[in-house]
Amino acid sequence: MKVKTIIKKLVFWRNYINFHKLMVLFLFFIINISAFSHPHVFIENAFTFVFNETGLDVIKIKWIFDEMFSASIILDYDLNQNNIFEKNEIKAVKEEAFSNLENYNYFLHINYDNSDLTISSVSDFNAEILNNRIIYYFSVSLDYKAEIKEKIVTAGSYDETYFCHVFNSENDPITLENDSLFECSWEIIEDKKNIYWVTIIPKAVVLKFRKKNE
Repeated sequence: MKVKTIIKKLVFWRNYINFHKLMVLFLFFIINISAFSHPHVFIENAFTFVFNETGLDVIKIKWIFDEMFSASIILDYDLNQNNIFEKNEIKAVKEEAFSNLENYNYFLHINYDNSDLTISSVSDFNAEILNNRIIYYFSVSLDYKAEIKEKIVTAGSYDETYFCHVFNSENDPITLENDSLFECSWEIIEDKKNIYWVTIIPKAVVLKFRKKNE
């Protein structure tokens, strides 16, 4: 056998072995992410898009938390144990178990005209106990003007750290309010542009709206 042929075969097997080593390490990495990064809190999400006379004004968010997290919040903040959050209790919930989400954009990913929205504040926060589950309500101002030309808003709710798993409500995940002046349509898509934790594809709402032809 010629020396050149032997060298080519040695190079081939060296590359083959190195490739498979890399594949083993990659699979090990994926398995470890799956095993140790599971979410600890589960949140059922619903959006309400509110229009005014000029366009899309506000998005209202409703979160329903899982029973375990809910039990913890009820224990810590329903001080008089009447299964109702009083005003002072709601204030404490907001300050201690919600406001920190500003650092994570409140788990909201909103895009309009190819521009991502940074959320510095929210309004109308409220919390209630219903069937032993905690529900948060809050709103984000948008002020997106409608035109004859169609406008597109993409909105998703997910936690890129994967400490929380946010998913769309099966019942009425999307509601439109005061939209009679506009032509609107929406759909829920897999947002493959924003995959996180290697394999998780979040869901997002694509809302299209425009002024009605007069």
